[in-house]
Amino acid sequence: MVIISGVTEIVRVPSGIPGMDQIIEGGFPRKTNILLYGPKGSGKASMCIQFAKTGLEVGEQVLYISTHLPLYDMRTKMEQIGLNARKYENEGNLVLVNPLTMEMTGINMDETMQAARFIEVEQNISTIASLINQAKRKLTKKEIRIVFDSFTGLLLNTSDEGMRELNKLVETMTRRVRLQKHVALFTLDPSIDKKTIERLKFIMDGFIELKTNLDSDTPERKIIIHFLLFTGKAMGRYNYNFSSHGIEINRY
Repeated sequence: MVIISGVTEIVRVPSGIPGMDQIIEGGFPRKTNILLYGPKGSGKASMCIQFAKTGLEVGEQVLYISTHLPLYDMRTKMEQIGLNARKYENEGNLVLVNPLTMEMTGINMDETMQAARFIEVEQNISTIASLINQAKRKLTKKEIRIVFDSFTGLLLNTSDEGMRELNKLVETMTRRVRLQKHVALFTLDPSIDKKTIERLKFIMDGFIELKTNLDSDTPERKIIIHFLLFTGKAMGRYNYNFSSHGIEINRY
């Protein structure tokens, strides 16, 4: 956010989701953390990849953290939506990380480090935080896009005793996004308990929900923007569908 002649101007970045930028007044505001919530298969990963792809295409850098897939499979999924991950990794503009397998762009992992995915997350929170910081330091531009898909992978592997340290990690990440003028998308599945969901919503600057009803004769897919900082006209429900390029929103 910058001040010009006493007028506050919100700096925004394009989302990459057709129809979304018109709804949210031009794009996602910088210095914001946005929680994308929805069940498996609703399109959260597609939205994250579209968000990353658009940033890379306009010359931005991206830190992409996934707890779902090893790096090889992450690249394959990105390719399906038209993102050539290897190209941007080689250019130094994209860094991929999986904190559960301890994989990161540019580092060859051995079997010992791969086995870390079977260890309780709370025993490795400091290692996970260090890996994410190491990955971020590979990106040299001041303002970057961050994707964390998803919190679910960490939460489901953390006991109640480990939640305090995990909460500290989340709070540190979101605070740095605001201070360093980044934009971050975090995803979450409904399998997490309600109290944890509400806590994450409280920390975030935006909350977007994907709802699907595929059991009816006419399948329904809705994107619900509950709140988004610096965006006053975006609240509401919108239809969305899938195309070969990912998710598209129909405002009508």
